[in-house]
Amino acid sequence: MRALLLLLTCFWTWSAIASPGAHGPNGEHITDTDSKLTAGLGRQADGSVLMPMQNQDLLGIKTQFVTKQSVKGNITLAGVVHAHPEGQAIVQPSSDGRFEASDSGVLATGEKVSAGQILGYVRYKDTAFELASQTNQLLTVRSQIVQVKRDVKRLRDLGELASKQALEQLETSLKILVQQEDILQQGLEKPEPLIAPISGILINHQARRGRWVEAGTTLFEVVASNLRHIEALTNDSSILTQLNTAKIRQFPELDLRYHGYAPQLNAGMVTVHFALETRSDSASLLFIGQPVTVFAELNNTVEGILLSSDAIVTNSANLPIVWIKVSAERFLPQIVQYREISPSKVLITQGLGSDNRVVIAGTSLLNQVR
Repeated sequence: MRALLLLLTCFWTWSAIASPGAHGPNGEHITDTDSKLTAGLGRQADGSVLMPMQNQDLLGIKTQFVTKQSVKGNITLAGVVHAHPEGQAIVQPSSDGRFEASDSGVLATGEKVSAGQILGYVRYKDTAFELASQTNQLLTVRSQIVQVKRDVKRLRDLGELASKQALEQLETSLKILVQQEDILQQGLEKPEPLIAPISGILINHQARRGRWVEAGTTLFEVVASNLRHIEALTNDSSILTQLNTAKIRQFPELDLRYHGYAPQLNAGMVTVHFALETRSDSASLLFIGQPVTVFAELNNTVEGILLSSDAIVTNSANLPIVWIKVSAERFLPQIVQYREISPSKVLITQGLGSDNRVVIAGTSLLNQVR
């Protein structure tokens, strides 16, 4: 900042040498005789800026020659982050009952869980009549098991004299009775375990010790940390067959792949769906419900001048401009029209001609010179 103040308070005897590569948007040649210049350093009456080479180095100003080129078309969409269907699971009991904690206690939101891990239990509470009825059924089945076991032992003791068919029937009946006993016993004594279907981050939906819950109540939710899904809206249905890949402005390192669109309109607009190309750990930085800006690439091509997004600044009228280096120590602002094509690139569509030397680094500091 001190260097910038020094730059603005000092004056430099300046001699202009025109650059042969400086052209306006319509191809006109820009020279230092286009306007009356003062000898002072800094902002001039015509809006240009005079700056010695050593001060340019101090501010880190870098330039490059630009030319028109054809690039892939794109569109900017407002999107929202959602959990991928493959990476989200809910945990619900299949019967009414009272919630009980697992051996590790009541798990809180944010804890990491593994697929197959027991998150808790729901114990069904029978009425007195139901309990008496189930107990009676269990005693009856156990009595039948004892009797069938005796019959099986008696036939086996007879050896070859016993009917093989009768023995097989008794053994089959014994298996069925044992299964019935297990079911009745489980209904009387064992609570229903709540098991994590996938590995991920846990969300606790008010699961508390002793809470009475009904069948189908969502007690837990598990979200995989590396699986996300992006939904965006558009009112231009013509792009639906042209979408392919996309980027997120907030996370340019993540690649998106177009998956398709919903056949039903959402508030008169079409919902398009993107998924992460790779299961990156960076996906965990995307929070569910987070608004994002999506740069979607199209299959068509457009013509313009490709620049770093750092080259674009705004003037006092809040209009987008770039700075053209017209000579060794003179910079001229130029109003342009552009479109963002990626988180770090813009395409100048109007206002800038080819073969200009444009400032691509230090633009913001140059724009503040007074």
